[in-house]
Amino acid sequence: MQHALILINPHSRNGSEEGLEKAIQRLESAGIEVSAKETESESHLVKLVENYERDDGVVVLAGGDGTISTALEAIYKYQRTMAILPMGTANDLARSLGVPEDLSAAAQVIIDGKRERISLGKVNNHFFVNVAHIGLGVDVTRELTSDSKKWFGVFAYLGAFFKAIKQNKSFKVDIKTDDWQCSTRVIHLAVGNGRYYGGGNIVDQRSTLLNGQLHLFFIKPRPWWRLLLLGPNLRLGAEDNERNIVRQSAQKFSIHTSKPKELEADGESKTSTPAKFEIIPDAIDALVGDIPTDSGAD
Repeated sequence: MQHALILINPHSRNGSEEGLEKAIQRLESAGIEVSAKETESESHLVKLVENYERDDGVVVLAGGDGTISTALEAIYKYQRTMAILPMGTANDLARSLGVPEDLSAAAQVIIDGKRERISLGKVNNHFFVNVAHIGLGVDVTRELTSDSKKWFGVFAYLGAFFKAIKQNKSFKVDIKTDDWQCSTRVIHLAVGNGRYYGGGNIVDQRSTLLNGQLHLFFIKPRPWWRLLLLGPNLRLGAEDNERNIVRQSAQKFSIHTSKPKELEADGESKTSTPAKFEIIPDAIDALVGDIPTDSGAD
């Protein structure tokens, strides 16, 4: 690798100019030619990815998970090699790739040049890399504001969760895979491709970006104060003894709800139910650090 195109989202919460400058200097000191461009809009970001044709280069996304989500389809379609300088609030994909939040350390990951082919999720023809959800997760996103993320960082997600969980709106869902099906009422359903979501919560203890599986979980309706007790299990991607959280893994899921429900993927409203999920294994080339592996294996 001899060239890095750094695409900078100027609106990212952690957009420290000093930290970014140090990261760029570290790349240049390692002999990498750097072109840095601020993105003006989502369409501008996509166009820059499309037009980058250096075979010896890498597209470096300097922003948060929203920036990455915007670039995903073009990264996949044009098979660009992707790297991350994490400058968002949650930085969940960076965590899933083992990329440190410190920008200088993240630059070292790019210099080291360790590559993996990672999977992508797809729901109703929309790509996602972290998690897609309906129900409580959508309510949490609605409670988040730019100011709360700016001032409170990942703790803003906790505050939004407390507000959303008290609403406790349940809905009926039908779930099918090739060899499993379920019909039940839930307050939240998520399908993960990556390992982390929502500022460091684990999708499933088995989830990685390398295993070619989607990992679904849903939460059954319970009084809000009992739902709070599930916090550690949700944070760690673990089962709970009373089966308030149900988990399932597959390469495809079909989701139907009694009424259409808004579906978000990687924090952005993408589509609505009914929804068909599929995994695209080995979809894109990414520069990774100490990438987390399956911690739920026997």
